[in-house]
Order: sequence, then structure tokens, then C-alpha cells
Amino acid sequence: MADKPWKQHERAVAKALGVRRNPNTGEHRSDIDAGPFVIEHKKRKRIPALIVAAMEQAVRAAGDTKTPLVILSEARRGVKAKRFVVLRFEDWLDWYGPSKIPKEAEVTK
Repeated sequence: MADKPWKQHERAVAKALGVRRNPNTGEHRSDIDAGPFVIEHKKRKRIPALIVAAMEQAVRAAGDTKTPLVILSEARRGVKAKRFVVLRFEDWLDWYGPSKIPKEAEVTK
């Protein structure tokens, strides 16, 4: 049986990071473990337009010398704000790619 598209994408991300995708066994665990990072991967046909537009704006402002970054905030009265950081995957790889992620043996030392 062929892999589902979401599984293929998880494998591609894990490979780019130099690690393996965790199999889906019904247990509560991350899709990908990469050194100090626990990665939950979500594949969608489209990323919400608000996020795409915000990243495009950040990319334009960053030029060739800075890393574009988007921070999403959910805030309403009486509830603590939730904030999320969004980076392009290629920028994240530049910062934390496979050469910078400790292998499992190094993490447990």
C-alpha cells in the first residue's frame, strides 16, 4: 500500500533534519524527534492566507541580511495570550539543520 501524502511529507522533513519519523502506533508521541526539538507536522493543501501574506511581508522586509519571522498572537480579554513563531523551513534549517541537531546518543549523555 502506498504511503499517505502526509506521511511522505513527514518523512521528507525528517530526512532533511537527518533523523527518522516516528511511526504512528497510536501512542502519544511526536511525529518527529530531532535532538532537543519535538516536531508535530501538519500537511495542508493551503496554508491560511493571513500566514502566507505575513511571511511574504517579513521576507520583503528582511532582504538578504536578516531572517524573516512571523509571530502569531491569539489574544482576548481575560485569557492569557498564546503566541506562535513561524519560520520558513529553509530558514529554520539554516539555524538548526542536521549538522546542529545532536544525535540521540549525544542527547542522552
